[in-house]
Amino acid sequence: MMRHTRISLYKLIVALSDALDYVCPEITDHQQRVAYIAVNLARQMGYSGTDLTDLFVASALHDIGMIRLDCKKTALVDGEWDRVAWHCKTGYELIHRSELFNRAARIIRYHHLPWKRRAEAAGADSFEIMASQIIFLADRVERAIDRDVTILSQSYSITRDIVGRAHTDFNPELVKVFQTLAGTEAFWLDCESKRIDSLLLDDVNETYLSANNKVIEGIAEIFARVVDSMSAWTATHSAGVAATAVALAKLMRFSPHEQGLMRTAGLLHDLGKLSVPNKILDKSGKLSGQEWVIVKGHTYHTYRILDAGGFPREITEWAAFHHERLNGKGYPFHIAGKYLSLGARIMAVADTFTAMTEDRPYRAGMNPSDAISTMYRLARNGGLDGDVVGVLAENLDHVDAQRKHDQSWYALCQERLAKIIGDSQEEKTPQLVGAGSGHQPA
Repeated sequence: MMRHTRISLYKLIVALSDALDYVCPEITDHQQRVAYIAVNLARQMGYSGTDLTDLFVASALHDIGMIRLDCKKTALVDGEWDRVAWHCKTGYELIHRSELFNRAARIIRYHHLPWKRRAEAAGADSFEIMASQIIFLADRVERAIDRDVTILSQSYSITRDIVGRAHTDFNPELVKVFQTLAGTEAFWLDCESKRIDSLLLDDVNETYLSANNKVIEGIAEIFARVVDSMSAWTATHSAGVAATAVALAKLMRFSPHEQGLMRTAGLLHDLGKLSVPNKILDKSGKLSGQEWVIVKGHTYHTYRILDAGGFPREITEWAAFHHERLNGKGYPFHIAGKYLSLGARIMAVADTFTAMTEDRPYRAGMNPSDAISTMYRLARNGGLDGDVVGVLAENLDHVDAQRKHDQSWYALCQERLAKIIGDSQEEKTPQLVGAGSGHQPA
């Protein structure tokens, strides 16, 4: 019997914020530190309840739109994130369709908009404009902190910089609130704490979400799109795996609820790939030994992120065990035989089939029939589950059509993200090529 569980919104957001840090380790905890500053400013201004929750979500995920490592590194080198302010648009594009994150999306949309230009925040209400300002100021403070220098020796200069930007960049009333907060040593020492996640928990009222399919599927799709945006070669991979896994689960008599969890697991199965550099994902030749070691770590990171986020155990294991093999020669846990659930076996087949039929920089995608032949050989060698491969083979046209259908609509969303980045950089964006052999996204 499948469990119906609740998910801590705090644990979920912090875990996903940690996942985004994998893209650029140089700014680890940046979003959580911004969230700590922002939430404290908001409390000082009297905000509470859902306002505070929405601000927490927006601040902890405010850089979710920074989906390309090269862009993050450009910002770090230049020392000025305003040059990549397009990430506000991509952040909004990623999450505004989620009922849970809709308000946070509007806050993120304007979190680099100076106070003197607040009239440009079309469609945002007064709180959303103020929340955007709070994050803008908190972001400026956190980025000004030199983590190699004693924090208290920097407080005066950072405060002076913020005060100097009142009326232009920042709401003058907000600046006054910041001055009060900045007058306490504890505030600054908290800002550099290595336990910033626990400090955030002290400041945010815990909220629990029912782990129903609508909520978790929406969240899963957001982060699948972040992962898939890292490489044009895998731009629709997560959607293909999810569609294939759900089709197989339905054929193998999983309940509708279980099918929903399978879809979520499929969308999240490669979340740990945020830890893999683009140059490895896009490499046209054979991976070196060190590169292969890095790639093999992605399923471990998927497991740890989902486990920390409080996702149901079924989702965590079905997603993270997709490279485990029945003969125990998979990775990263070397789980074998009876210890691999049917859900994990289905996900392994879905991932293998989708990957084989997609183009990669080092090869063209296989046609589905050839992929099935290869997968039967893998099953005979003790890797994949032969029964699951058999179900796929018997229903190949149906499952493959569902995969291509889901990848087509998913590609439209990915193309919107690519266009925002391309338009901002005044460059032609690369064509998405991950929708399967001979299949161009609609």
